Amino acid sequence: MNVHRGKKARKAVYRWLSLGLLSLLLIPFGTTAYAASGTSVRALTGAPPSELVAPMSIFNPSHLYLDSGGSSITASTGKVTVAASTTALIAVDSIGITFYVQKWNGSSWETVGSGTTTGGNNASSYTNSLARTVTSGYYYRSRTIHWVIENGVYEEGELFSSSVLVS
Repeated sequence: MNVHRGKKARKAVYRWLSLGLLSLLLIPFGTTAYAASGTSVRALTGAPPSELVAPMSIFNPSHLYLDSGGSSITASTGKVTVAASTTALIAVDSIGITFYVQKWNGSSWETVGSGTTTGGNNASSYTNSLARTVTSGYYYRSRTIHWVIENGVYEEGELFSSSVLVS
């Protein structure tokens, strides 16, 4: 009985630590379209429709191992950076994030960059970032796939960030 409570308490501590770390990552990042601070930029396309700009998350609450994920995107002159975190309910065989940078072309989102990072073995959380050089004057967003593998079982969740206008 005490062993079970100990695992449950440890799981709660990991969850709070992961949420705290993710909160620190997300605080400095905006959630609406903007240009790099202090700069003026003219968009080369119209802004994406509001329903395509809002952050969105797709995680199955029935997952056995994957708990949650978070991501954000920031812009600087000619560059975007995506920061993301994945949290598992227990230490899993493998944990990671697949990053996609998407550009609004005026009518739809197209993927212009990607990368996969793995947090290693026997871990319950993983945080990383991906930076890409992009074309100024366009809106960009991130799409991140947060995944875990445990005993041959693969689980994933997907997040879309808000958009940023790159100067």
